[in-house]
Amino acid sequence: MLKPLAIGVAVVCSVPTVARAQHISEKKEAQAWSLQGLREAYCVRFLIDPRAAAKEVKSGFRPIPASQDRTLHPAIQQLIRYQPEFAAWSASNVCFYFADAVQVGSRRVAEKNPRDRQMLAVWTLPTQEESSGSRRDAVLGIYSARSNLTRAAGTAGVRLREAHLSVVDSADTGTDVHTIKLERTSLIWRGRPAADSTRVDRPIEESWTVPGTRTGPWSVRFTCRPVWTRALVGSLTVQGKGDLTKWLKGSPIRFVGPLYRGGAGELQFLR
Repeated sequence: MLKPLAIGVAVVCSVPTVARAQHISEKKEAQAWSLQGLREAYCVRFLIDPRAAAKEVKSGFRPIPASQDRTLHPAIQQLIRYQPEFAAWSASNVCFYFADAVQVGSRRVAEKNPRDRQMLAVWTLPTQEESSGSRRDAVLGIYSARSNLTRAAGTAGVRLREAHLSVVDSADTGTDVHTIKLERTSLIWRGRPAADSTRVDRPIEESWTVPGTRTGPWSVRFTCRPVWTRALVGSLTVQGKGDLTKWLKGSPIRFVGPLYRGGAGELQFLR
């Protein structure tokens, strides 16, 4: 049997251990990524029907219909104004970011040839958290065309899917051809930037939910600070199979734009 003094010492010594355990369990996991030297960025924009959107939303969230989306592109605003039957659909984006390098935590990923660039593509669906009412878009896929970036992201607990990219500059016609394959979906855009550009006066800020590879999902705060923007003039062709192909082809509207150039971007991961 322990003497009273020994019991007192045993109890006192155990308190810091419990406090440390509570501190460890409450500690958050965080990491930061950055897009360094943003060369250009643009989004493919389209609508997803309510049933399909609801299937992609996790428990505790709901898809945001276009009629309640404050970030809606003017072209989609005009569509639902004149065709209100699409007001219940959700505006989805596949956005492409091309940069000199991507910093993934402490690792900087860049190509040896400075002419080559890193590509990060993010497919989002607008969703709202039911408990708080705050917006946090669901990320349905993140893609990269570089294996070194894919490996760095995997080590950091984020899965990047496979993508392939080719760009043909047609100086004779003034029309460029961008072909991007995201798994089974091929996006072929033929067009050019508009002549006039305007300076971007405020950053693009978004909140995402990104699936994790080892434990739970990440909450991501994305900020992009481009310098210039231009409209894009052209046409988009969709080929292939899979959900992305099906929803793009089934959308009453699909287009690319605007184009952003210059600046940088950051992704803050937390879980």
